[in-house]
Amino acid sequence: MRVSRYRVRVAVVAVCLTGLSGLAGSVAGRVYHGLTLTGLVVGAALLAFAIGLGLRNRPSWLAGTASVWGLAAYLFGSFYLTADGTQPLPQMLLDAVVNAVPRTLTALIPIEAAPDTVGVPVFLTWIASGLACEFAIRYGRTLLGCLPPTLLYAAGLYLVGPNAGPAVWTTVSFCLLAGCALAVTSAPPSKRPDRDARVEGGAPKRSATVLGSIVGAAVLLVAVVGLAPLATGLVGSSPDDPRELVEPPELNEIDINPLARIAQWAKNPDQELFRATIDGDAVMRLAVLTEYNGVTWQAGGDFRTAGSVLPGSGTGDFNAEVEIIELGGKLVPAVADPATVENLQVAVNLETRCLLTPDSLATGDSFTVGSDPVAVDPESAANARPDLSVDGTAMLPTGTPEIFTTIAEYIQATYDTPYERAQGLADFLGTHYAFDPEAGSGHDYKTLEYFLQAPVEAGGQRGTSEHFSAAYALIARLIGLPTRVVVGFGVPGGESTVTAAQGSAWPEVNFQDVGWVPFDPMPAEGVDPTPPDDTLEEIEETETPSEDPSGGEGAEDFNDPALEDEDGDFDASDGSEEDAVPAWAWCAAAAVALSLIPLGLKVRRRTRQRRRLNKGSPAERVAGAWAEVLAAAARAGVKVGPHVNAEEAAARVAVLEAGIDGLPRLVNQAAFAPGSVAEADADEAGRLALEFVKRSRSSVKRWRRVLM
Repeated sequence: MRVSRYRVRVAVVAVCLTGLSGLAGSVAGRVYHGLTLTGLVVGAALLAFAIGLGLRNRPSWLAGTASVWGLAAYLFGSFYLTADGTQPLPQMLLDAVVNAVPRTLTALIPIEAAPDTVGVPVFLTWIASGLACEFAIRYGRTLLGCLPPTLLYAAGLYLVGPNAGPAVWTTVSFCLLAGCALAVTSAPPSKRPDRDARVEGGAPKRSATVLGSIVGAAVLLVAVVGLAPLATGLVGSSPDDPRELVEPPELNEIDINPLARIAQWAKNPDQELFRATIDGDAVMRLAVLTEYNGVTWQAGGDFRTAGSVLPGSGTGDFNAEVEIIELGGKLVPAVADPATVENLQVAVNLETRCLLTPDSLATGDSFTVGSDPVAVDPESAANARPDLSVDGTAMLPTGTPEIFTTIAEYIQATYDTPYERAQGLADFLGTHYAFDPEAGSGHDYKTLEYFLQAPVEAGGQRGTSEHFSAAYALIARLIGLPTRVVVGFGVPGGESTVTAAQGSAWPEVNFQDVGWVPFDPMPAEGVDPTPPDDTLEEIEETETPSEDPSGGEGAEDFNDPALEDEDGDFDASDGSEEDAVPAWAWCAAAAVALSLIPLGLKVRRRTRQRRRLNKGSPAERVAGAWAEVLAAAARAGVKVGPHVNAEEAAARVAVLEAGIDGLPRLVNQAAFAPGSVAEADADEAGRLALEFVKRSRSSVKRWRRVLM
């Protein structure tokens, strides 16, 4: 009877702990696409506990060895089941093991069940279930056996973070299973026929039991009173997302500045980039660029790893089959907005909906993108207002060339509504400038100023779509229009080979309740451009008021002899010499002013230092810290040119024996991935900069210390 009762208890504990492990592993499944991961973790919990339960009366090393081999086989089966067959088996296994943790943390919601995203949940579930079996069944410690699934459950909730709703019923079920397992094993060890459970010294005295209960109740009461305010505060707070702690996929040089590829394509129009079979005529976007720093256009936001189903997408009924030829780079061409991607590992930028593959595109790569084509009616924007809600789409760095302002003023004076100004600017550029496939690459301020203003004989007023789109987007921002630059290809429906001649860049303007409307500033073929100076000079002459030769009524006659003194001087002073300021007072004032110059310079430098290190976003504060380092080095006699990168600059200033280890990395991160710079990074950069300024001061000449 006792043996049967024991076996029933063991069975109940086994079922409960297996359920605990399965629930703990399935918590992460709430942010995965489909039920594949949930089935895999439940299977891992069942199999791991079954191995431990079947070998509970065997040596522990035998159970551990069998569990390890079972885990390896189960992981192999999980990888094989979720693989898409595009990679050789050894490469797939290696990639799944090496990239399991970063891919799981960087994958966007919903996460696609793939070899590199199922490995971590399956592994942890197996370990938790195996340890629960060992603690509870082999050693009879049920409470200790509940600990591994509980830790896994907490880790799953942290991994899910704010990306899923509250797991109320899952939590209630978890607590009920744990309570059931503890209830059926609540009998004292003397009443358990477990061979490992023995009682030494007899049963505990009743007084000791009562005392232990009182002490335990007191400790529990103190814990509840102390932790209640903390728990109450956590109820209404939003959990942290661990994905924000992981660096996004890195871009190579060609993808950081995709607009620069236009010049290469213009010079090699017959270069075959990829083959495409699409359901109809469409534009396949390669990059959407929203941020401009005075030198290059770059994409805002970060790319996050995604599965075959992209987050925030629709049905993806418009299909495009792509085979890469010589496109290269990591950016993936796709019709906007992409919803599904098959046969290619991708990351998606949720701000621009552009795609990127962690591994560069190679010749022969084939994939299919299902999209929801974006249809924009330009006529609906005729009376719409600009939409300024997207950050960074209306900002311009300092140093805007004067020709930009001149053209912007002409557009504002000629057209009335925002849409008319947007179209008018496109017409202005298309009418007054020419297309030249031999124009050099570049879209910094100086290059665009040369494109807009330099004489035709010197190579100005002609360029590629890189120059037209970049100039349009910047001038439009001066008018108050939010803009971005898109790089892509016009692809006909059906099967075709996309060449470099089809690659181009164009600007888009964001209107309220309409969306991003594309504009074409390119000149028409066979039409000679009109010199822009003629049009701009006409508007200047129209705006200049004519002068009245007579001076008009009430005009002051500056030839009136009454305004002259006896010597013929105008506006002679009638004051006496006694009213004049003595010369010694002027000298004293000049001496005081000169003595205050060093103090003013120091105050100015300290104010600028505080502004650089404490004002702005974390990325701007890192840039300010780097500016302080370069300024301090210049005062110490070590000048660094603007063309030198952060690592080279750090090597040059190292002669001052004031190290800045770690700051170049933060400077590069702020320049190429400003959104990933945290407050702690900015504080660290400020600390390093202040230490450098303090240590380098000993190398500054004394007269410079006094003056600066």
